[in-house]
Amino acid sequence: MADILHQINAQYSNKEDRILIRTSTKNNNEYLVWLTRRFTKLLLDILYKEIEKRDGTMSSSYIKEPKKIYTDGDFDTPYTEEKSINQPLGNSGLLAFGIKAGTNASGDLVLEFKSETKEGISLTLNDTLLYMFYLLLLQSIKRSEWQIGQFNERTYTSQLH
Repeated sequence: MADILHQINAQYSNKEDRILIRTSTKNNNEYLVWLTRRFTKLLLDILYKEIEKRDGTMSSSYIKEPKKIYTDGDFDTPYTEEKSINQPLGNSGLLAFGIKAGTNASGDLVLEFKSETKEGISLTLNDTLLYMFYLLLLQSIKRSEWQIGQFNERTYTSQLH
C-alpha cells in the first residue's frame, strides 16, 4: 500500500472467527486483511514491544495528556463505505500468513502483512497511529473472546496508563 492512509478499522467476525483489518487510502483504495487468532497474537506482541521501546506511552506528552491520543484520531466516526472504491487485493481481501516489522528513516513502525502467496500490504504507523491501531486491535480481541493480550495471557495496557 503506497498511498496515504485515510481510515483504518478492525472488527471481529463471528462467522469467520477472525479479525478483519480494513484500511482505505486517499487514492480510494481499500485493503482487507483477515487475522487468525494465532496471527493476532503475533501482531499484538509486535505492537506491544514497539510501544515498550517508546517508553510504553508513545511520548511523555501522552503521560501528561492521556486523552491526547483520542483527539489526534477520530474514534467516533464510523468507517466510511466508499462508493467507487478499488480493492487491489480483491473484495474478500487476504488471509495474513506472514508479517515483517521494521522502522523507516522517520522512526515510524512499518508493518508488512503477507499472504501465503506473498501478496500483501504495508502499513506505516507513526506514534499516534501505532497506539490507535493497538487500541483498535484490543477492542476487536475483546469482542472475539479469544483470551489473549490484556484479556488473559498478559496485561498489555497496564504500563500505558
